[in-house]
Amino acid sequence: MNSTRLIQSSLRTLVRFKLRSFFMSIGVAIGVATLIAGASVGGGAAQKISAQIDQMFGPGTILVGSRELKLADLQAIAAEMDQVVAYSPNLMLGEKEIQFAGSSEQVAISGLSANGDYVWNRSVIDGRFISDRDVDRAERIALIGTKLKEALFGDADAIGEEVMIDAVPFEVVGILDPLGIDPHGDDRDMDVYVPITAAQRRLANTDVVGMGKLVVSNVDNVDQDADQVAEILRDRFAIAEGEPETFRIYTSKFAGKAAIKAKRMLGIYVNLAAVVVLLVAAVVISSIMLVVVRERIAEIGLRKALGATRRSIAIQFLCESTMVSLVAGVVGIGLGLGVASIVAQRYDIPMNLTPLAVSLAVLASVMVGILSGIIPARRAASLDPVEALR
Repeated sequence: MNSTRLIQSSLRTLVRFKLRSFFMSIGVAIGVATLIAGASVGGGAAQKISAQIDQMFGPGTILVGSRELKLADLQAIAAEMDQVVAYSPNLMLGEKEIQFAGSSEQVAISGLSANGDYVWNRSVIDGRFISDRDVDRAERIALIGTKLKEALFGDADAIGEEVMIDAVPFEVVGILDPLGIDPHGDDRDMDVYVPITAAQRRLANTDVVGMGKLVVSNVDNVDQDADQVAEILRDRFAIAEGEPETFRIYTSKFAGKAAIKAKRMLGIYVNLAAVVVLLVAAVVISSIMLVVVRERIAEIGLRKALGATRRSIAIQFLCESTMVSLVAGVVGIGLGLGVASIVAQRYDIPMNLTPLAVSLAVLASVMVGILSGIIPARRAASLDPVEALR
């Protein structure tokens, strides 16, 4: 039997026994879809996570977090360390209700200082940022994200309009740069920024800021600078030697290592999941093909009686299992692209599918078909034609 007839016969069998073909192919399709979806958005997701970590940290930055941290602590650090070129608190108040003209949203509120746009790497695309005067006078002004602007104002201009945040009126003075979804799944385009003093006095009634970020002049010395920050905070928080620290410090170098690790682990988990699914699919195909061999004993015996060799019988069953797996792989590629497209659109992740990834997916499906067909093919080829025809 030549190659063309083998392929045609395998396809006819695939179409004839639809339910059986479905159960044999579903595992391969899911496994290949996982590979394709992971390859399509996995790299884009890792790039986005890295970009957002860079946006949060940036080169030569130190992030400080503590329940005791106050604005005066950040000011003291900047006063003692000449290498600190800028700093900004970030008082995160969690979700609060913001209202405008009958519309309302639950959004994350953050209190920043006047140089927060430089320190936190986020400015405005319309209007203005927080000023020193806004901070000094605890002005009730707000910067809102692009999606929040659309949700509350639609196509109308939001600059100069008054919104209510927890029943406190704030004037919208700026629209924040779009950032999309962060690694935690939060939509940063729904953020609201207010002056740090307004957040403390008008919304939270606290003098604690909780978190702050420092920018130092020498990127190479950021770890040593972080150690000096720790010494200053231990002194200000009256932490005795040997006692645990009540604050956390992260540097841009730490963030870079975390981004690389996150990218590596994401790739490992996606590929591992695909391999497990494909192995299960291979077992399922092999088991069903063994049943097929038992069902077609008479056919195998007749072919052998008419002169078919062991090799041709084995190749026929290998071709059938491979064809099922290959067709499932093609379906899986389409399914994976569809899933990747939905995920990319939902989370604003760039898709990056290479020809190599598609080739590997096709190769994986073919290999699953071959490996799962070896035992059934050998079983069919070893049948005694006399016994098979009884």
